[in-house]
Amino acid sequence: MAKLKTINEQLRKTKDEQIAQPSLQIERFKGFLQVREFKSEALQINKALSNQLNLLCHNISLALPLCEISLSMIDKSVDARQKLEQANETLTEFLSWQETKEGQAANLLQVMESHNEILLLKWQSQLMKAERETSRCRSTNGNIIELINDTLYLSNLILECTLGKLPSAKAL
Repeated sequence: MAKLKTINEQLRKTKDEQIAQPSLQIERFKGFLQVREFKSEALQINKALSNQLNLLCHNISLALPLCEISLSMIDKSVDARQKLEQANETLTEFLSWQETKEGQAANLLQVMESHNEILLLKWQSQLMKAERETSRCRSTNGNIIELINDTLYLSNLILECTLGKLPSAKAL
């Protein structure tokens, strides 16, 4: 038991010495003018970064509805593409069906292949315009997400650097 006590005391002394060394160095540097200037400058920079972060968060909150609209446009574009493909398939099947005996016996108006192209070409051109715009929306969403990630990174950096104190090496 005595051996354990001496080992514990030695470990405690070692830890105290390890803690005392950086504390002594900090106390020695406290009086230096450069350290005070650095603290003052770091405080100003942190305040400026905090203000920028608040402004950036406000702007992100304004951009959120735009992201939702953008996602809605993307979904509608995908739905429109599927409906166009379905309409093309249905019309192609109808063209094939009207040439069969059953289709000719139905006595319906004849739809020509050129009608198919005319109908679907306009639809397809409108859809291509919409897809081009949704591509821009995706790009904008990507930029906004990147901005949010950068903001979160800066926020974490600022939070690690407590105002008025020297930042840790990890935070730098």
